[in-house]
Amino acid sequence: MKTLIRFAMVFLLVSSFVSCDELDELTEVDFDTTLNENVAVTVPAGEDLVLNETMLINMSNSDTENYMDVLQSVRITEFTYQLVNFTGDPNGTIVGNFVADGVELVSHDMVVKQEVDAGTVFAVTDVALLNSIASKLKNGNNVAIGLAGTSTCEDAMNFTIAVTIELDITADVL
Repeated sequence: MKTLIRFAMVFLLVSSFVSCDELDELTEVDFDTTLNENVAVTVPAGEDLVLNETMLINMSNSDTENYMDVLQSVRITEFTYQLVNFTGDPNGTIVGNFVADGVELVSHDMVVKQEVDAGTVFAVTDVALLNSIASKLKNGNNVAIGLAGTSTCEDAMNFTIAVTIELDITADVL
């Protein structure tokens, strides 16, 4: 009889933990959203000029606005950018880095027009850096993204950095 009572108590204890976990999972909402941002870059004519063009991004949009206070996890599934809408010196160069909050994500030594014409899509793949950015976004912080380095061009250059960040989000609504 004592053995039966012990088994019953263990069964009740285990089933109560399982039920709580299942109930918690029922209150979670999983969804994906995409952040699309554009960084306008203006490069004056000259040699070895310092370039530092950034903008602030955050993850507040129509998909996330109702969940910002109850986010459980934010994961970046893809972070890419492309240079578009080029005007100016076709031989102008940039040596530097695409950065987030001053941290190098991708290093560049490029002729800007060649990258635009080729339609090159640059990907940020360092998981530790992506996790750091996701953590900042989850906590409601802005992240400064952009291009830093030096430029050389005979005529001024203008272009846009089109940034796409795919997010996988879990929020606990209760």
